[in-house]
Parts: sequence; structure tokens; C-alpha cells
Amino acid sequence: MRRFLFVLMAALVVASSAMATTTCPTGGYNLYSPDGNPSITCATNNLIFSDFSFTSTAINNILPTPAGLGVTVLDVSGNEGFAFNPGFIEGPGQAQDITVDFQVTAAAGTMISDLFIFFNGSGNNGGSANYSETFCTLSFTTGCDVFSVPNAGQISTQIAIAPTTTLFITKDFGANGGLLGNAGVSKVVNQFSNATTVTPEPSSLLLLGTGLLGLCGAIRRRTFGA
Repeated sequence: MRRFLFVLMAALVVASSAMATTTCPTGGYNLYSPDGNPSITCATNNLIFSDFSFTSTAINNILPTPAGLGVTVLDVSGNEGFAFNPGFIEGPGQAQDITVDFQVTAAAGTMISDLFIFFNGSGNNGGSANYSETFCTLSFTTGCDVFSVPNAGQISTQIAIAPTTTLFITKDFGANGGLLGNAGVSKVVNQFSNATTVTPEPSSLLLLGTGLLGLCGAIRRRTFGA
């Protein structure tokens, strides 16, 4: 009985911690992964996002920073995610590139079933935009698939996956003006379809535990006369 009470109390602590997770903010990516600081953990409806990172490169242009990458939270229920706004504009001999990583975890009783990608890039006269997304189920380097478009324009695609509770996402996008051209990237969108399952919620487990406690008490009184 004491062991049952301990497990029940631990479940309640975990549920309370999940409820206390920060709401994902709209603003610069520095709100998620500031330079030299640990990333935040945040939630939007049924999805929890964590392990954010940021790296960038540039040629003859300003090096992209986390603060310069805009983030808009998309809180559509059952299809949450982010819109990233890098604002890349490259001329001849210029290039910029950003890589962002983050983990997506479904709340208890929820499964992720696909990911939606939108990319708005352009290139002219030898300039080009590029996009790739690595999505993994075990770690950032294990259980992975890759969606990649080396010379990308406007992309809108939905990728079905085996239902999972966790995804590890690595996004790489950039623009290169080439020798005489120009290129740009204005928006990159990620959304993750998810739905609840029949797994009991913590509140249901609490009611079940209370009922079991009452049943155990009744059995004890009947058996021992207490």
C-alpha cells in the first residue's frame, strides 16, 4: 500500500511539473536559445518543445544571430508549430545559412502523426535558396529521415510518419546570391499534427487510485474486521 501511494504521489508531481512548463514565446529565437545559454523548455497546447540550438554562417554578409531570426508561435490545436522569419536577402557573392535544432514531445496521451513544412525561398541569375530537414525518433542522429531540396523555391509538403511521442528536428536553410545573382528566404514553417489517445490523463489516474484505495480499505475491513 505504501508503495502504491508513493507511485501515485510521484505521478502527481510529474503532472504538476508539466503544467508549469513555460508557454512558447513569439519574438526572436534568442528567447529560445540565447548565445551561450541553455535553451528553454516550452509548451503550446499538447506539444512540448526543448533542446533548442542555433548555428549560422555567412559569406560577405552579416552573420545571422538568434535575435535576428524571428519566431511566430502557431498554436492551432492539433497542428502546433513555429514560423521562422530569417529575412535573408543576398546579392552577388553573398550568402547566409542557419541551422536550428529542437525536440518535440507530445504530452501524455498524445501522439505525433506527421510534420508539415513550408519554405518560401527564391533565386535569380545563378542565385539559389536551399532547405533540408532531418527528423529523428531516437536522438538528433539516430532513427532519422531527411527531406532536402538543394535549389528550393516555394515548398509546401506534409510528411506522414509512424505515430510517435518524440521527434528530434534539425532544420537547415539558406540563400546564396552566386557570382552575379540574388537570392532570399522570407519564411520557414514547421507544424506537427497530433491527436490524443485513450491513455488516461493524470486526473483520471488520480480518480482510479482513489477508488482502488477505497476498495483496498473495504477488503481489509472484511478480511481483518478492522
